Amino acid sequence: MRRGFKTEAKSLALELRAEIGLDAHAPFDPYAFASEYGIPVVQLSDLDGVARDHFLRADGSALSGALIPNGSGVVILENDAQTLTRRRTTMCHELAHVVLEHQFGVSLSDERKCGLGGDQEAEADWLSGEMLIPNDGAFRLARANATDEQAAHAYDVSLAIARWRMNHSGARKVMQRVRARRA
Repeated sequence: MRRGFKTEAKSLALELRAEIGLDAHAPFDPYAFASEYGIPVVQLSDLDGVARDHFLRADGSALSGALIPNGSGVVILENDAQTLTRRRTTMCHELAHVVLEHQFGVSLSDERKCGLGGDQEAEADWLSGEMLIPNDGAFRLARANATDEQAAHAYDVSLAIARWRMNHSGARKVMQRVRARRA
């Protein structure tokens, strides 16, 4: 990941949220965002054929989502057999690639693995995390001493994503130091 990207992602995520009328303390709606940007979302269950049956699995071992070039734009293919929290994470990841104007062929998101790799993958992961639980939101939750479960519920994300954002945002460590100084 390029130097300074995490700081840029904090601001960018807040700007992206504002574009659909959200502040740092509301769950992000990737479907509203995709609609705002004119990015079609195709449900895997709407397709026909053997490939659909192979990929349409809730466990995500075959396919979570795909960003597919379509003329001068893109289409997001989504595995709608997965839980909504998983689908929202996949959508944010794919949308982050679009917003960051990453160059790609066909990118498959599968259990946090993507066809792009390298810095582009790390940047999409980080920005999607900031979109889902912004740094400001993580700090607010940490100040309130929220559990990972409460964070997941507040932002409509999986427990794994809530735990990752609360830990990697630094919010918990900062609040632990503040509380230790006060004690």
